[in-house]
Amino acid sequence: MSNIRKALVFYAITLALAVLVRLAVPWIGEASLLLTMLTPALGVLAMLLVIAPEGGLRDAFSSLGLNKAGWKAWPFAIAGPLLIHVIGIGVLVATGLTALLAPTLPAVPLLAVLDLLIGFLISTVLALGEEVGWRGYMQPRLLSLGPVYAMLLVGFLHGLWHMPILLTTDLYHSTGNPWLVAPLFLITLTLAGVFYGFLRQWTASVWPVAVAHAAANTAWNLATRVSETKSPMVLEYVGGESGVIVIVGLLLINWAIIAHMRKNPHLMGKTESP
Repeated sequence: MSNIRKALVFYAITLALAVLVRLAVPWIGEASLLLTMLTPALGVLAMLLVIAPEGGLRDAFSSLGLNKAGWKAWPFAIAGPLLIHVIGIGVLVATGLTALLAPTLPAVPLLAVLDLLIGFLISTVLALGEEVGWRGYMQPRLLSLGPVYAMLLVGFLHGLWHMPILLTTDLYHSTGNPWLVAPLFLITLTLAGVFYGFLRQWTASVWPVAVAHAAANTAWNLATRVSETKSPMVLEYVGGESGVIVIVGLLLINWAIIAHMRKNPHLMGKTESP
């Protein structure tokens, strides 16, 4: 089986699992969000254990980018999403679309820091359940299309995988008109594919990608805690995690990433993959 075919079979399995979880929403409720996040990992297991095994456990860990921490990319992985959301809140405040709020802190400030760190760690583990599939398994097997095209395609398919829950339930991005939210969301995830994909290419590791994914979620949660908008639509369409400001920020980051990759041809090559 070719690498491209492996990637497509993996995606078909993962999307089918996401649809099955959606069908179970009436019985499992909000737990469906957590189960959906785990479907890419289940898709990888199906591929490596049953459909298209690729060597032993060590080879599998290497091909998925689980055998390296990729520490050098962690500062960028955390700073990129944080910077975009800080600038986004700044723009909303400057234009009068939102106001800053003083966060409610516990009596012992250290507990707030501990709560933030624990939340970030949990978010990283959950994000790994997704990223071991998207950037760990799928991206390396599509690199023959060209690295930037592969990153954009994986990002788009990552976004499309959210659609069963996003378009047909009120569990995820339920504030705005779904026919406006969905295109914005797909554009955001497609562009984020370059940022996440670059981290994978740079380090041959999926861990910085999971960290960046968690950083984006954490930055967004923090932004909503310290701000109050005049309309929920402002967050959904303009300053939210898939709003126009985030899209513009990703475009700028991607421009810098692609320019850097072109100056460093070794980053255009393949990550470790059988």
